[in-house]
Amino acid sequence: MDSIDELDMFEAERRLALYNEYRDAARVFEYYIETELRAYLANEAIVEPVGGASGTYFKVTLKDVWIYEAERMNRFVPEVVIYSVNDVHVQKLKDQEGK
Repeated sequence: MDSIDELDMFEAERRLALYNEYRDAARVFEYYIETELRAYLANEAIVEPVGGASGTYFKVTLKDVWIYEAERMNRFVPEVVIYSVNDVHVQKLKDQEGK
């Protein structure tokens, strides 16, 4: 096996591990949030449209957050604030009782 194949295998294993972590983490969070750059799981999501001279943008405040990003050392953080001029998708996940 050459180094290119080894690198591909390493990346595939990391992607699979991240997906498995996401699948497990999604069970304990209330919201799935997706921006142009990345995805998040959070227990609180506040989206505020903000009008400015250049147009409208969104300020998204997330609390108790898991960040879907393989390169991060610590994916769990207490708070994230995102500013975006693009779409922000917020999806409420089922609660523990399946409602």
